[in-house]
Amino acid sequence: MRAAILYHHDQVEHARYPARRRRRPPVSGPVALGISAFAVGLSGAMAPGSFLTLIVSRTMTRGARSAALMLVGHALLEGVLLVGFAFGLHRVLRDPHVSRALAVLGGAVLLWMGWGLLRGAARGTLIADTSVTSSSRLGGILDGIAGSLANPYWTLWWATIGVKLASDGLAIGPGGVAAFFIGHELADIAWYGFVIVAVSRGRKLLTPRVYRTIIGALAVFLLYLGARFVFEGLGLP
Repeated sequence: MRAAILYHHDQVEHARYPARRRRRPPVSGPVALGISAFAVGLSGAMAPGSFLTLIVSRTMTRGARSAALMLVGHALLEGVLLVGFAFGLHRVLRDPHVSRALAVLGGAVLLWMGWGLLRGAARGTLIADTSVTSSSRLGGILDGIAGSLANPYWTLWWATIGVKLASDGLAIGPGGVAAFFIGHELADIAWYGFVIVAVSRGRKLLTPRVYRTIIGALAVFLLYLGARFVFEGLGLP
């Protein structure tokens, strides 16, 4: 009888205070997380936007190697951002005032870039230059950083989806963080590399007039995105 009472008491205590299970990351290992980061990153990279437009325009004006340097700047910025998450940067990015300020600043940068391309295409002063000097190498990297920062949707992606995947990586360990970063960057390289090669090969078939027309159309699209980002940041309809 006493044994039955003690057994019942143990069952009640176990029901009231269940043993805590160790939290497991949603993704079981670094390889699985890397694959997930690649798939999610590829879906985001393939979406039309300002960075894709800048990649195309730089490929046409400066060549494939210069456009590839934009990916270096893009990756460096995302690496710094990933480190910043460890110090709470994602909380700052989620602040509505910060997101609006970034939208206005990013829109202004896109307006400036778009206006420069449009003016060059209209005046006929914009010509293809495939030479890659030391200054243009730095310019390509800086343009990659500026083009990323100019897109508020890039910031929003990292403050939401990026934070989630980075948290999964931290739950796995250093290998998980590395797998997430490598998988994400490989997605950017796969898509934008394909775009760079395709545009670079097709550019040789374009006449100067068609070339300037395409650059002008890209410039108008950048102006549209820049204006939209500014309006959204200012809360205008």
